[in-house]
Amino acid sequence: MLRQFRQTDLDVYAALLAEPDVGRWFGIDASFTRSDAWRHMAMLLGHWDLLGYGRFAVELKSTGALIGRVGLWYPEGWPGIECGWVIHPSQWGHGYATEAAAETVRLGFSALGLTHIISLIHPDNARSARVAEKLGGRVESTWIDPRGHEALIYGYSQARQGVQPPTG
Repeated sequence: MLRQFRQTDLDVYAALLAEPDVGRWFGIDASFTRSDAWRHMAMLLGHWDLLGYGRFAVELKSTGALIGRVGLWYPEGWPGIECGWVIHPSQWGHGYATEAAAETVRLGFSALGLTHIISLIHPDNARSARVAEKLGGRVESTWIDPRGHEALIYGYSQARQGVQPPTG
């Protein structure tokens, strides 16, 4: 289930970002604190107010447990509107990232009228690259983010997705 972040998500979200298998792809290390996670959640929520879209919390329907985040993101300096995902390592291999990201891309094309969406993926992150490929993404170029991290730019086009633009 996709929903907005809540204050009660803080401890789980902080633990998710502190996971070494998660943080390494985003340049997050052991110095990342609960306060950093709170500021990050606030930033995600603020993105919705500024742009009208953003990242969702991903919750398991069966238990209500927060297992990650997914959604569209377009901060200052980004090369395009990005569909990004993070799922807790204990939930890898169940298809949650693919399912949630596919819905996000679909919403971007159908509800927002976008024609191109990207995902920024570390060149060594084979799991995320597989998700992007399952979504119809193709490597378009590389990019160096403001902190100096390299990313492959996977692009999704409306035509490859088979999603029709909104009418009226």
